Amino acid sequence: MTVTLWKSKNLSDLADMCLGKMLDQNKNKGTYFPYLANINVRWGQIELDNLREMKFEPKEFDRYGLESGDIVMCEGGEPGRCAIWKGQTASMMIQKALHRIRAKEGVCSVFLYYSLLNKGIQGHYEAYFTGAAIKHLTGESLEKIKVLIPPLPTQQKIARILSAYDSLIENNLKRIKLLEEMAQLTYEEWFVRMKFPGHEQAVIDPETGLPEGWKEINLDNACTVSGGGTPSKEVNEYWENGDITWFSPTDLSKASNLVLLDSKNKITKKGLQKSSAKLMQPNSFMMTSRATIGLLGIINKPFSTNQGFINITPYENHHKYFLLFNFKSRVQEFYNHASGATFPEISKSKFKRLKINWPSGSILQQWHLKVSPIVDSIANLTDQNQHLQEARDILLPRLMTGMIDVETLSVPEPLSNETLEDHAV
Repeated sequence: MTVTLWKSKNLSDLADMCLGKMLDQNKNKGTYFPYLANINVRWGQIELDNLREMKFEPKEFDRYGLESGDIVMCEGGEPGRCAIWKGQTASMMIQKALHRIRAKEGVCSVFLYYSLLNKGIQGHYEAYFTGAAIKHLTGESLEKIKVLIPPLPTQQKIARILSAYDSLIENNLKRIKLLEEMAQLTYEEWFVRMKFPGHEQAVIDPETGLPEGWKEINLDNACTVSGGGTPSKEVNEYWENGDITWFSPTDLSKASNLVLLDSKNKITKKGLQKSSAKLMQPNSFMMTSRATIGLLGIINKPFSTNQGFINITPYENHHKYFLLFNFKSRVQEFYNHASGATFPEISKSKFKRLKINWPSGSILQQWHLKVSPIVDSIANLTDQNQHLQEARDILLPRLMTGMIDVETLSVPEPLSNETLEDHAV
């Protein structure tokens, strides 16, 4: 392969583009269908949780409907953020905040997606933005974006190599979701339906209605509850070269599962000392307590959070996962105890007084032994995905600019973990 065969073309020469439909419940006609909005499109990923619906007429399907291979890109918010639609569900539409980019004949849609993803990650779209306070990437600007494109066989080979990484990441995410569901279902089996080991022989205390050895207690009898804080953003020494993980609720809302590897922002030791943030140890875990209540996270190193959290430290280390999955099952209850004019928030004082049915010591120990390997597997897969993403992101700009001769690379089918380092060079 020689880079001289690559050509620079306007995106309008390579794809057909359109914006989604304006949301207007009073004027829109037709039948309700799900649609993607800006919040559903992340960098390289489409989130299908909490989809909304609006009315579409049959004649609008060609314009606003998605086909497998279509690229979906944010017009505003974080312009240029994009993902590829893989036909995850039928009859998916798009709202006006998104561009639909459909590759023309002779253009590999997956290659085009990775090229646009790379440009977005590298910040190449900023020169095309309009707007002072709120940035937008208009359709007119999008058409002018330059794309370096090789012959079709090279496009297809590059697409297969990069897709192999993303396929492994997606498979790991599915495994993580199944593992979390397994742990939660096991919790419900043991502690909601009360089919814990030995339940057939359990004697129920007539006064409490609980098995003998169990009791109802306040949460503050099971753990310590603390909050967080934010060092002043105006003092550089609180943030510059910080090495203490410091979480905001956004870190958890963007996370793919309960296990966290790092935070976006770090604070310094001085920042920790000069704020109400506290250094929590790995035996603790965090839960968002305002706006979006009940997002949970664990991390295997010391951490701190801002004031939008309740941080939990069990009195015994092996009680951690019982409390974690108990809280995961009680999110609606936490909302019911929240208050606040601007956004709902559950206070630490109210949280401490909530009741919990506390199992016997032997059941808590058995639960810990049951669920710990599941959480460890989630952590291992999460770590593996981070390495996969790093390897892919090293390759991405080099493949998209012809820096690596794709003819020298083999396409693994499927990509195994052992082959990662062979490509990430």
